[in-house]
Amino acid sequence: MRNEKDIRVVVLGAKGMLGSDLVDKLTQCGFKVVALDLPEFNITDNCQLTAALADADLVVNCAAYTNVDKAESEEELAYKVNAEAVENLGVFAAANGIRVIHISTDFVFDGMLDRPYTEDDPTSPVNVYGQSKLEGEKRLINTGARSCIIRVQWTYGHHGTNFIKKLLEFAKTRDSLKVVEDQTGSPTATIEVASAICRIAGMEDDFPQGIYHFAAAGFATRYQTAQFIITNSGLDTEVTPCSSSEFPSPAKRPNNSRFDCSKIERVLGCQIKPWQGPLEMFLKELPCR
Repeated sequence: MRNEKDIRVVVLGAKGMLGSDLVDKLTQCGFKVVALDLPEFNITDNCQLTAALADADLVVNCAAYTNVDKAESEEELAYKVNAEAVENLGVFAAANGIRVIHISTDFVFDGMLDRPYTEDDPTSPVNVYGQSKLEGEKRLINTGARSCIIRVQWTYGHHGTNFIKKLLEFAKTRDSLKVVEDQTGSPTATIEVASAICRIAGMEDDFPQGIYHFAAAGFATRYQTAQFIITNSGLDTEVTPCSSSEFPSPAKRPNNSRFDCSKIERVLGCQIKPWQGPLEMFLKELPCR
């Protein structure tokens, strides 16, 4: 197996929440990193895509159309980014022996299961975003590329917007907040996802192929997560539980986003951290709370 410094990793969507942390982590680990994103790089431009991957040993695709609500009215664009471009990536990777790590989502499920989802559970997305991401998974697998698909959920990081940042912004200007208690998952730090990807990136001979779930250990409702954030941020904002029906949106969300992550833990050779520790650290690192 080659040393990390000899492995050229191309990160697509490198300016996003996960992509930014991943580029930093891969660089720290000694990989040769090429970071690409809009506006200089567009994954839907096949000429740009093939040129970007020309000398790659591994490509990590963090690029995606992620506006869940807007996807309901921009279905064609969502599929172009999340499915068609992923298929093109897979075709080129398969033809040139390039390994692929592709980031997917819990939204491929309908959230109706009464237990954590395994990778073998039937998929049934309830919105266009989830449908487009699932189609991307299927198309990538069908290309025959040596690929590892990692589904993540409830991610947060210092780059971009996320539930934690939005909640804190609201808490600064309001005495009370209503937060849904009928959606359950695992708040997952992008730095933890990046660390797992970095470990997998170094696995050339025993590169894990197929679909894997990655989320912080343990589960919480959005309401419980909000309580944790407010308490650990030293704020006095009152948080009260409510139903998702009180916040209607163009796209439906799955109520159960819980993941069984035992499969990827076996690959990584360690247990994933409980969600509370990384979230507490993230809150401490925020410039203004």
